[in-house]
Amino acid sequence: MFLVCGFEPFGGMRRNPSGEAAQAVAAQAIQALDGVEAAVLPVDYGRLGPALDTLLARPWRGVLLLGVRDPKQLLWADPHRSVFAVERVAINYRNPGRPDNTGAAPTELELVPGGPAAYFATLDPLLLVARLKQEGLPAQASLSAGAYLCNASFYLALAALRPRGVPCIFVHVPPTPDMGVKGASLEFEELCRGVRVALDHVKAVST
Repeated sequence: MFLVCGFEPFGGMRRNPSGEAAQAVAAQAIQALDGVEAAVLPVDYGRLGPALDTLLARPWRGVLLLGVRDPKQLLWADPHRSVFAVERVAINYRNPGRPDNTGAAPTELELVPGGPAAYFATLDPLLLVARLKQEGLPAQASLSAGAYLCNASFYLALAALRPRGVPCIFVHVPPTPDMGVKGASLEFEELCRGVRVALDHVKAVST
């Protein structure tokens, strides 16, 4: 079985295409008896860890994590604003100036006190970027998943899965047109196609 996770809406967004795409792609896989399950993660530091602990205790063969960048924080100069950004590194840090959906801001800067400063993705981001581009999808490798809940999910997942040898990678998906990022969006159907390509890649390298 393979797991694909996205997030619930945050920061005043009406929807989060990462969570919706995870559910849509998993639903198609279930119809095809393809061994994929989806989960929508909370944008809540207090609930994220326990949710991942429960999910990742199961014997997954590979895990694909998805997120979307906050449209309000995307800059015109950001090279990752309209692409599938495949993340290289998760860091043991959370931004104390940015509250989660409960309004709570972190008081402890380390996600795992005393833990490693960073983990690298256990799948090669450049190979997934190449696969997405082969399918005509915009993609680029990105250094890190940031310092918010996306990064937190990636770090905690790698901490749990690396000792078991389970491949895991994180992809920031492009915003959809309704999110108001002018000139930098992808239709939801095309976004889902990219997620399917990424999931197929995870499955191929996990066999």
